[in-house]
Amino acid sequence: MLLLIILISMLSACYFYVQAVCSGLGKKRWAFAGLLFGPLMLPMFNMQKRMKLYRQYGMSALLFNA
Repeated sequence: MLLLIILISMLSACYFYVQAVCSGLGKKRWAFAGLLFGPLMLPMFNMQKRMKLYRQYGMSALLFNA
């Protein structure tokens, strides 16, 4: 059981590192958060990516008008 938790934490750290590099966010910060909290950081990571896009392009560029 402990080995499974360690494996999930390591995989989460790798996932958040790669996604942070692709998104232009802090690499070490998100990898460390993924190592400590595992997949529980996913909603916060997605929110941080969206906030960065809002700041960069503005709200009107990200909303789809039907």
